[in-house]
Amino acid sequence: MMERIRIFRLFVLANVLTLTCIGLLQFTEGSVFFLFLVTMHVGIALFILSKKRSTALDPSLKQFYDRIYLYLALYIPLLLYKLCGILSPGSYNGSMARLARIGVIAFSVAGSIRNALKFYAYLSQEPETQTVS
Repeated sequence: MMERIRIFRLFVLANVLTLTCIGLLQFTEGSVFFLFLVTMHVGIALFILSKKRSTALDPSLKQFYDRIYLYLALYIPLLLYKLCGILSPGSYNGSMARLARIGVIAFSVAGSIRNALKFYAYLSQEPETQTVS
């Protein structure tokens, strides 16, 4: 049971670091941007470490990591839109970009909290009664 608690703590730490920093990256520039970028990648490295440990314990835990990857992938269109705005400033709509950023951040944070709660519930079950949902 102690290993399960360690895995969950590492998962939550990686989740908080990654999603907080990727959200803050949407609003910062300069050297602070670089600091958040590095911290976000530390969170991603912790996800990788946590996933290796947890799937060695129970391969069905992979589903919780796949959901987090989906929430992280939601930021790719924001990055592409910002890149298009740099290449073609006339086509960039700042208010639409802000609205999209806030929507993606809210959706990914809510989804990741729900995912963490489901992960905790799954880990709290007795090993013989665990089912994949």
